[in-house]
Amino acid sequence: EIGGNERALQALRELIIVPFRYPLEARTLGLKWSRGLLLYGPPGTGKTSLVRAVVQECNAHLIVLSPHSVHRVHAGESEKVLRDAFAEASSHAVSDNKPSVIFIDETDVLCPRRRGEQDARIASQLFTLMDSNKPSLSEPRILVVASTNSAKRAGRFDTLVEVSTPNEEDRFKILQLVDLQAIATSCNGYVGADLEALCREATISASKRSADSLILTLQDFKVAKSVVGPSLTRGITVEIPKVTWDDVGGLKDLKKKLQQAVEWPIKHSAAFTRMGISPMRGILLHGPPGCSMTTLAKAAANAAQASFFSSSCAELFSMYVGEGEALLRNMFQRARLAAPSIIFFDEADVVACKRGEEGSSSNSSTVGERLLSTLLTEMDGLEEAKGILVLAATNRPYAIDAALMRPGRFDLDVDLRRIAEETELFTGAELEGLCRESGTVSLREDFAATGVFCKSYENHV
Repeated sequence: EIGGNERALQALRELIIVPFRYPLEARTLGLKWSRGLLLYGPPGTGKTSLVRAVVQECNAHLIVLSPHSVHRVHAGESEKVLRDAFAEASSHAVSDNKPSVIFIDETDVLCPRRRGEQDARIASQLFTLMDSNKPSLSEPRILVVASTNSAKRAGRFDTLVEVSTPNEEDRFKILQLVDLQAIATSCNGYVGADLEALCREATISASKRSADSLILTLQDFKVAKSVVGPSLTRGITVEIPKVTWDDVGGLKDLKKKLQQAVEWPIKHSAAFTRMGISPMRGILLHGPPGCSMTTLAKAAANAAQASFFSSSCAELFSMYVGEGEALLRNMFQRARLAAPSIIFFDEADVVACKRGEEGSSSNSSTVGERLLSTLLTEMDGLEEAKGILVLAATNRPYAIDAALMRPGRFDLDVDLRRIAEETELFTGAELEGLCRESGTVSLREDFAATGVFCKSYENHV
């Protein structure tokens, strides 16, 4: 009944089930079992469902604590609720000879960083109870699992495990009852709770269409998607633009290059993997005002059916230190959650201006350099992400910092590779960009290609 999140499921099984199945082996090897695990991830990703599923699998005793069930009006009562929960868990563990699991939901609300007097007492009591349940050679009787929407460190928990947004394969597993691969592909950013709501709305749509026969169709899901959106992207404008390639006149070569960079890695991901080609991470569009750079970016997103995040770089400048960098990091984080996605920066020369330029004020230069540093860091982080592309537009390409213009970041002038002996003075990044472009050329000729031939290099050096 649980789709996706195999890593989190495995971590919970290793925490709860494995110690009681292999106690003798553990003693022989001198293993110390963990006593706690912290699950973190966006709301609706199934953290509570994962815990309940594993507990049910081994028939363990489960106690659920939440801010609502712990907080009390009078002093000392909240701490008593915690002590009673741990006492109940210990009692069941001894009498049933099975593990007892205490699940603390929304632990960041129960023990916030900025604590009032009551929060401090609750946190202190919880820490004391957890410290008394330290790892040892014997199999654990009481296990503590907590959940939070965000976490930077495990704290008193031995393990920190992310319950992430489901990818296409995970969404397909969640939607197996409906066997619709197309729905899984189009549900960018949807978590398990969103998919459940989507199925519910689709069922309602089908019942309105026909009261006699409840058969779900793709149209029912299209209606449902207009009602249920991805919860992770609420509060920020996320859309798949309605602009198509036909809305852009001319620019045939440029449109073809954008199709290769944006559509191909998504629609032909298996071919890219087979050829060992890493998709482009960034493309810089430049030209005079009014030459359809924004329209091209939207058309590319529409063709790839990718979420579109748009921002003017001038909006990132703020009077408050660090606010612009935080906005930038947040945009990349949202794009990762809603992948496949395109991040579009207009007026890119504002945030990516060459460092150390004469004539700029010291304050503006400092803010710009911080934003540029954050942008470089985020773009380098896309190496591990899939389905995210950065498009930027500028009227002044000569003003862009050189650090952004190398292959692997903004692949504007893709350095095409010569045969190895003809690539003197090529940097490692340039050679990587050349290999990627040569592989793309091979796929352009034949998507069934299994290798790159010399002709592909020679034609593009």
